[in-house]
Amino acid sequence: MTRARRAAILRHLRQAAALAVATTAMLALSACAPDAPQGGPSAPATQATGEPAAPDAEPTCETIVPATLVADFEEYGLQAMEEPFAFGDPATTTIPDGIMCTWGNPEVATDHGVQLFGWAPLDAAGQKKWTAFLAEQGWTRSEGEGLIYLSDPFEGVEGMTYAFGDGFVVLADTKQSVALVTRR
Repeated sequence: MTRARRAAILRHLRQAAALAVATTAMLALSACAPDAPQGGPSAPATQATGEPAAPDAEPTCETIVPATLVADFEEYGLQAMEEPFAFGDPATTTIPDGIMCTWGNPEVATDHGVQLFGWAPLDAAGQKKWTAFLAEQGWTRSEGEGLIYLSDPFEGVEGMTYAFGDGFVVLADTKQSVALVTRR
């Protein structure tokens, strides 16, 4: 494993840990507020609600997840920080026309992350290449619902997950949250 890959994996590990801490803190704080909405930003954890964006629309942080989720994030003061879609080191693993969105508060020292979502177009050759790449890095593979999932093995649970489908790949901070990415 190269030094760059190891650094990218460690960066993702730190980010995943920060995401978990920030999400827990946000949920705890929202439960204490007298007029706070129930649940917090990660409440819709199992199903995407809302209409997917038009297939020919350019993907953005606001169009790859349901509008209701975007509204919830904005209500909590979270902003989307957009990056190129990548499998680790963006210098060597970026997917053209893809997008990665970290929803968080840039003023909070938690690697700015609360929730992570991504989408990229991917053909069959790309799917083969990147599933093999993640498998070689030790990511856990599973299949279901017409998708191939590769989940972060460092979490001890199915944490950060890439889900490969017919012509696309999506990313979420947990396997369960993959369903929130509406663009397919």
